[in-house]
Amino acid sequence: MDHFPPDYSDSPLFMVIHDPVLHQFLAMLNEKKREMEASPGKKHVLQFTRGYLDSVRTAFKNQILTGENHLHQLANLLSSCFFRNQFELHSNVIGVLPDRSRPFHIRERITRDMLLSQTDLDLGNHMLGNFRYHHDAQWKSLVLSANFVEYIPMDRATHGINRITSRVKAEEEIWNKVTDELFQIDKVLRRDKQLRQYSKYIKDVFGVKIVCETKEDCQAVHQVLEQDRLIQLSWLARSRNFGEKVTPVEFVETKDYLFCPPERKKKTGWEALKSVVRWQGHTFEIQFQPLVNYYLELDHMSEPSHQSFKLNRDQVRQELSRSIPYYGFYRSLLKMIFLNREMSFEVDSVRVEITE
Repeated sequence: MDHFPPDYSDSPLFMVIHDPVLHQFLAMLNEKKREMEASPGKKHVLQFTRGYLDSVRTAFKNQILTGENHLHQLANLLSSCFFRNQFELHSNVIGVLPDRSRPFHIRERITRDMLLSQTDLDLGNHMLGNFRYHHDAQWKSLVLSANFVEYIPMDRATHGINRITSRVKAEEEIWNKVTDELFQIDKVLRRDKQLRQYSKYIKDVFGVKIVCETKEDCQAVHQVLEQDRLIQLSWLARSRNFGEKVTPVEFVETKDYLFCPPERKKKTGWEALKSVVRWQGHTFEIQFQPLVNYYLELDHMSEPSHQSFKLNRDQVRQELSRSIPYYGFYRSLLKMIFLNREMSFEVDSVRVEITE
């Protein structure tokens, strides 16, 4: 990984740099970043052809799809074990009307092929694209707040598990993830006392949620996964699709927001056991959450509190754009690439020129 900052092995960016096109593109961006930081008073120009940007965009989408497939493989592995291979997949979309006046929740059964053939964000947008809102004699598009996939058991599951979900955060745009990694924003936030409080708005981890009937069930399932090696071996025996190279889930750390003292509980009322795990060379988050709290969180995902979270996160990135040279420029550049809107522009004394 020439010309890259250290400690990328657990980052979203690391998942996509194996592709030769992406490796070259991101190495170039990082090298240009060094040049610009070394000569802040100089005018800088970046030139791209439309064909090259198309190849970068295609490579990013394919590699991100691969990373998300690992997430769904883990969720499928858990569901195959706890639900005895008897479960349904449901795509869920949470959004608001165009004027953001009313929230809604749409749920639709999908197949495994549908899940693995497109990115999670594309899956949610495709589902939302089937609906329109009629207002003032016009049909308007709906606004996506979040989307996720549920694994629903067709029979009574073991250990009091009600369902398993793979978490998809539609509001976490890809270009922001990559920009944050290039500028090592997590480290910046930890160093800066004024910005440290906002670090929760920047972090992003692919996640699985195991929803249980009670708090005690959550604790029991967590202990089974962390300590019982027999169940790990049963995954290998039952999951032929993954081959012989499947590794057990390795628990890295766990934070208790379920049985912790009142002073450590979340002010929002959110409760869960929250673990970071390693599986198949990737880092994931597994939450163990009681069913009642799951439904409360579902109700709040398109409420003002959720919108406020998004607003605070956006404000943090705006603050970073003002305080970190060229951070705003890279956000604009990557946003342009991912939104498929090739256009020349200038930000922070750096000009992007698009040619045929």
